[in-house]
Amino acid sequence: MKIPELLAPAGNFSKMKTAFHFGADAVYLGLKHFSLRNFAGNFSLEELEEAIRFAHNLDKKVYITLNMIPLSSDIKELSSILPAISKMEPDGVIVADPGVIALLRREAPNLKLHLSTQANTLNSESVSFWGDAGVKRIVLARELSVDQISDLVSKSKIELEVFIHGALCISYSGRCFLSLYMSGRDANRGECSQSCRWQYRVLEEAERKGEYFPIEEDDNGSYIFNSKDLCALPLLPELVSSGVHSLKIEGRMKSLHYVGITTDVYRRGLDILLNEGKAAFRMAVPQLIRELSRVSNRGFTTNFLKGKPQVDSYNFDECAVSNPYAFLGEIVEKNNGHILLHLKNTLRPGETIELCDRGFLREEVRVVSVMDTDENTLDFGRSGTIVRLNGNFQAGIGGLARK
Repeated sequence: MKIPELLAPAGNFSKMKTAFHFGADAVYLGLKHFSLRNFAGNFSLEELEEAIRFAHNLDKKVYITLNMIPLSSDIKELSSILPAISKMEPDGVIVADPGVIALLRREAPNLKLHLSTQANTLNSESVSFWGDAGVKRIVLARELSVDQISDLVSKSKIELEVFIHGALCISYSGRCFLSLYMSGRDANRGECSQSCRWQYRVLEEAERKGEYFPIEEDDNGSYIFNSKDLCALPLLPELVSSGVHSLKIEGRMKSLHYVGITTDVYRRGLDILLNEGKAAFRMAVPQLIRELSRVSNRGFTTNFLKGKPQVDSYNFDECAVSNPYAFLGEIVEKNNGHILLHLKNTLRPGETIELCDRGFLREEVRVVSVMDTDENTLDFGRSGTIVRLNGNFQAGIGGLARK
């Protein structure tokens, strides 16, 4: 059985390291400009060079997102940094605009072109067209079933990639103008205000005074565009069998906790499939889904992967994100009898926390005392500080803590 690449989001350098630690084969990341996540931390050119070097030393891959829909001024700016990017030798660049493709083929022919899901590729003729245009991999539109994906793979001469987890856009593969209309922030230039998650009230039509649409509301309004999150975990055997080259997790703006745990779960699922088979995988699915539900989510749907989404693919009752655990921090040092934890939240003696590490390691710990790095006892640990916890822990450097 050939296992596809597991591709994870990296909103910044720390998240990239976490993704690799928890089992990602590759990450995708953006520069300060040109990607569709302007509010992620993103990377400067200097940080990008360091990130690529770091990844390649681990025999991992880095793909750069250049998938905004650019203006002429953007093309000029992109052209000015292409020599630097080309010299860094990333493993691919993700693009959506034909003009950007033409520019890259002309000025940076060594860069491997990946076509973004923004291009809405749904059929084999489109796959062939983009292949002839120099594209080496296509991120397929999210509006495809597993059977349709399998059919495309069988007819394709280039690599195909599919999304398997994360937030879903209400519009066709993310080509949305709702944010621009509602708030002046262009989703196609990385500034989405997520207007589809807002609360809406139903108003009467001008021609039907006093008549209201039959739609349910609560005190805050109605959530008519609010999709649940994609979760393809139960369909991993079918996706692996399809022959697709890469499985992609959404979430460059998500937390370190989300990146680590989601990557760990899908890595675990793929490893079970490879080493123990489909029956063992089916047995493990409930536990793996429970773990995915412990990071931020809006509920789960398989979206189009099993056919046309039904009404239960949307959450009409609320727009709140479920986040059962508070992310506590990252283990930055481990020695005999203690760990150092870089806190992202408050930690108090007497609390019960959970340490999480790669290989699906989960370790419940009752905190007896909290110390600083000089072993002075603290009343509590503050967010942003490094604290010492004494004990013989299984989790190691790069592991995460939550409560």
